[in-house]
Amino acid sequence: MALARNKRPPPDYRLQLQRMINERTHRPSTLLVLQTTKAFAAFRYGLTVEERLEAGALHLTVMGLEAPQLDLPGAGPAEFRKEYEDLSGNVRIVITGLDGSRSSVDARITAESVTLRSPVTGKSLEVTLVPGALK
Repeated sequence: MALARNKRPPPDYRLQLQRMINERTHRPSTLLVLQTTKAFAAFRYGLTVEERLEAGALHLTVMGLEAPQLDLPGAGPAEFRKEYEDLSGNVRIVITGLDGSRSSVDARITAESVTLRSPVTGKSLEVTLVPGALK
């Protein structure tokens, strides 16, 4: 019984970071994908996120779900996806969930890669670094 009390609840969000080349500008950029860990059975919803970029920090506040653009059914998580060309150096990424919970992670973004500088703080975020295809 003691193990059940100490078991950590699953995270609410999954953050993926990847360095890549922007197809339109041919410049290095960072792809950020924020998804719910919950999958929806009927539609693939968009995740509405308010962004605020300030010196050394990117704040993402989840505002809710948006209806899919197409009426085609599909299962999967809700997702927010954006490329950032100007993210570089040491960047703290702070995610505020719908319930007001906050999680953050410190990342180091160079021209070639993204690495984590610290473990995730808070309980509602899981971070994955995707190997980039910079050539």
